[in-house]
Amino acid sequence: MSRRFGSEAWRGLFRDMALSHPWFRQPITATSLVPLPEFLTFHDELVRRFYPDRKDALFELGAESARWALVDGPLKRFVRDPEMSSLVTAIPTLWHRYFSETDSRSEAALRDAGVEFRVRDLPAWHPYFEHFVIGYTKEMLELYCANPIWTHRLAGGRGTTYNYLLATDPVPSAPPSGECARPARSRRALTERELEVLRLVGVGKTNREIAVVLHISQKTVQHHIAHAYDKLGIYSRAGATLWLGERGLLG
Repeated sequence: MSRRFGSEAWRGLFRDMALSHPWFRQPITATSLVPLPEFLTFHDELVRRFYPDRKDALFELGAESARWALVDGPLKRFVRDPEMSSLVTAIPTLWHRYFSETDSRSEAALRDAGVEFRVRDLPAWHPYFEHFVIGYTKEMLELYCANPIWTHRLAGGRGTTYNYLLATDPVPSAPPSGECARPARSRRALTERELEVLRLVGVGKTNREIAVVLHISQKTVQHHIAHAYDKLGIYSRAGATLWLGERGLLG
């Protein structure tokens, strides 16, 4: 966050959180255990302040956090063996490292179609526990794989359990063989307007710029982007650019 928005913006977030939530007035280190209400409130405020128009903000934050923690940060020696089986074994260990004071647990298994990742017994449903974690896990795998990873939700959503397939195939031909696995949702066609908006996203236009170009509101732009992302199973502008590029739709 400091690299993207500057250290003063980061300090300002903590200052304002400390004024409204006394817990944040104490020293916070890498080993601090943050109470759940304060933890979720902090991330809600972070998204509201820095990513007000981004449906995929927590997914992107998870990916950026993984890049920092595993490349430059305290977990850069966490995965010593880059073999796929070792990576899969490390994923549940990493969950318990972050969420050590809850009864929740994660499971990861290597399947023919990719890595099946399941989380059980969340203390509460919050988009952080799903979207941030899936973004983090996807980026962790991409750091060690030459090919990109696609995410396919198999079960869950707004519950205390969810299940994903993280696959190198953007549209896996068959569901994983694990318990309770369900086939990935079939892709739906984009409308002409959704594709038009997505192509502008792919060339780097902001929501405001797209609204000006197409003579529509920013809210309508966000509506089209959200629908396009949902139909295609993508979560970020980078994912949209990759999808467009693979089909020769950029430019």
